[in-house]
Formats: sequence, C-alpha cells, structure tokens
Amino acid sequence: MRGIIIAGALALALAACNSGGGATKGDTTAAAEVLESAKPAGTLEVALKDRNKDTSAVTFTFAIDTTRYEKTFNDLPLMPGLPDTALYRVFWDQPNSVWIGFVKRNRDTRYYHGTQDGPLLKILWVPSPPQRIYRHIEQNLGLGSAVRDKPRMGNYSKALQSGRIVDTFRITLQRAEQIKDSVIVMAHFGGSDETFALPTPQGTKPYVQPITDELCYVGLEIEGEPLEVFEVTVNDGRLTYKQLRKIK
Repeated sequence: MRGIIIAGALALALAACNSGGGATKGDTTAAAEVLESAKPAGTLEVALKDRNKDTSAVTFTFAIDTTRYEKTFNDLPLMPGLPDTALYRVFWDQPNSVWIGFVKRNRDTRYYHGTQDGPLLKILWVPSPPQRIYRHIEQNLGLGSAVRDKPRMGNYSKALQSGRIVDTFRITLQRAEQIKDSVIVMAHFGGSDETFALPTPQGTKPYVQPITDELCYVGLEIEGEPLEVFEVTVNDGRLTYKQLRKIK
C-alpha cells in the first residue's frame, strides 16, 4: 500500500486547472454569447484512430474549392468511454475559418483552427483560442457535456473483470481525522489498495465520478462545477491512480 499523498491547498488549484496542454482560459462560468455559424466555403472531415491508447491520432481533411489539405496530430489524449461524436465539436466562424474543440482525458480541452491563406489551407493547434470561441463551443455547442453530465457520488462500487481478475472495484471517501479539511480516498481492486488524501476547502464537496466501469475521477465540486483532482483506473487487472491537477 502506498503512503498517504497530500495534494496541497486545493483553493490554489483553480489557477492551474488548464495545465498540461489545455486551452488557457479565463472565467468560463459567465453566459456565453451565442455566435452565428457561417456558411462553410468548404468541408472538414475528422477521423480518430488509436482510441484504446493513451494518446490518439486525429486526422483532419480540409477542402475548399479544388484545394485539399490533410493534417494528422498524434498526441491527443482523448477522454475514454465516449463515442467519437461526444469528443469534439466543430464551429465555422467564417466561411474559410473553422474551429475544432476536443475534450481530453483530464476534461481539459484542446483546440485546432483551420484557415485559408490565399491559395493555401492549414490547420494548427491553438493553445489559447479566443474567449468568445471556446465559450460558445463549450457552453452553447456542449463540448464536454457528456462528461459533466455523468453522475457524481460519494462512493463507487462495481463488480467487473479486468484481465484475469474478477473483483469489485471500490472507491470510498472518508473524512480524515488527523488531516484538517481533507478526506481520505481508499481504492481497492484485486487485492490491491491505494490510499491518498484529498483536501476539501470550505464550500467544496468531494465526489467520485465513474466515466467507465474501470475509470473514475475523484475531485471536488466548487459552486456546483466539478474539478477533477485524481484519476483512478483498473487496467488489465492493475489498480493505479494519478494526480491530474498540479497544486501551485
């Protein structure tokens, strides 16, 4: 069994909630302006590969008039357990300008932008999309809603087979007696146990959110919005966890 890991002052984590390659954003709670979709001057196709790996490949096929452009990115950590159509949204803000937003494994987002530059087409990864774009895609078009809408609970228990092991995958939250403003997270599967601490500042509510039978997030609700802090998984019979949010 691993020793207890203390994540730190979670109140400071909000400043880092988009670390690790996600879009750099300001306030996402304000109502988003509803943007009108432009009539596309061409077409965009999105193809996802290697969904069962830690990082997937996405290929864009972008065409306007007789010009066709294809670009593949091989380092996209997509959210597992969701259909392809729930993983991304496409928005044409101009006839020759298209934004594609993806929800990543840690529920951060990643954006790509396709544009026409004279006779040339290009698609680039954009770490910091314009606020009006990402708010519209996430709040009005629903990028990430398939994850946000999954139920959050105090404990999790699911009988399953992983690899050759049949057991009950359990995650339990218990108030820490010796650590102020924290809960102890206890995970179990196949004879393995993991125990770590999750700080719970005033006004927050700890939760477990199953994404698939073998993947759960442990985090905090802050004013009703989820903030994932740990990922707990069972893969091929192995119980593992990792911290998603760097506390600064």
